[in-house]
Amino acid sequence: MRILHTSDWHLGRSFHNTDMLSVQQHAIDVIVATITERDIDLVLISGDVYDRALPPVDAVRMFDQALVDMRAAGAEVVVTSGNHDSAIRLGFMSRMMRNAGVYIRTMPDSITDPVMFDDANVCIWTVPYLEPRLHAAQFGVDANHYSIMSHVMEQVHAQIAARGLEDATHIMMAHLFAAGASGSDSERNIGEDAGAEIGSLGQVPADMFARMDYVALGHLHGRQTMADTVRYSGSPVAYSFSEHQHHKGMWLIETKTMTVDWVDIPQPKKLAVLHDELEALLESDEYAWAEEAWCQITVTDPQRPPRAFQRLKQRFPDMLNFILAPTGGVEQQTTYSDRIAKATTDLDLVLDFVHHVRNREASVQEHSWLQDALNHVNRVKEQDVK
Repeated sequence: MRILHTSDWHLGRSFHNTDMLSVQQHAIDVIVATITERDIDLVLISGDVYDRALPPVDAVRMFDQALVDMRAAGAEVVVTSGNHDSAIRLGFMSRMMRNAGVYIRTMPDSITDPVMFDDANVCIWTVPYLEPRLHAAQFGVDANHYSIMSHVMEQVHAQIAARGLEDATHIMMAHLFAAGASGSDSERNIGEDAGAEIGSLGQVPADMFARMDYVALGHLHGRQTMADTVRYSGSPVAYSFSEHQHHKGMWLIETKTMTVDWVDIPQPKKLAVLHDELEALLESDEYAWAEEAWCQITVTDPQRPPRAFQRLKQRFPDMLNFILAPTGGVEQQTTYSDRIAKATTDLDLVLDFVHHVRNREASVQEHSWLQDALNHVNRVKEQDVK
């Protein structure tokens, strides 16, 4: 069998308030075209089909059409749920859909019931995202990802032995954080607490899957190989500027030889992360390529240049994130309270505030406007007293 491993579509997600549906549809079109061009038998989607538990209508419609198109191109499809999905909603009608070659597995009770292909020579073990706080008691284990997956693997191997499937090819789908993997800014923490993924119990070691022939992981958005047989495909499109150097695509597994190859998904829109002083950003040919990219731009001038955002927008119309990070000689914000204490007049206090929030002094004209405004306030206060 020829199998595609993809994950983390996050249909319905935006990118810095920019609609992503057309970019997501482009990725799906590439997947469908690959099914035809590479004679793919099966597509595995390892969780986070949607970006939230209650996805928008357009996202649901897009996934529905994607399933139709993948089946029409000749591939069967196995889908598991991720931490962003609603297991109940994603799994709706799943028992009927399997008769059409679409297997949506979102419940823990399906873990020990593999989807079998090629006359039972290929077994797909489907592990939906398992929230420890919800499933630990059901499994009778401690409430952490390591204990949950240890229990799952014991159950799977017991089934393999009980069914006499030792000679089959065993592929597992799972949505989790593997030990040693690298995350990006666009993923949601799935540890037991805010710092769990840094410790051992929030992570699952790759050697836990040593007896599987291939493990198709989801959750992390960057392509990663944890072991020859344990891999993340990453998301098919970028969802944060931290992914600007990622290569987006999917893994192609050939079960006869158990070889794994990478298939690119070309991105219709590049990401640019620029970091420089304003004049260089506006004038340098070095940044010409970014004029048609989605941009995150950090301006490093020691003092905030006037109209920096507007001027950058003229050259980089798709600038989505604008950051000020002054360098050299700028008074640290931690001294602001000291400056307040030293202010001798209302005008001094206001001027210090202006300097604090934009990292440059008020101009002569602004100084005059602020003085006029304070004079007006004082006159009103005097009238009120009378």
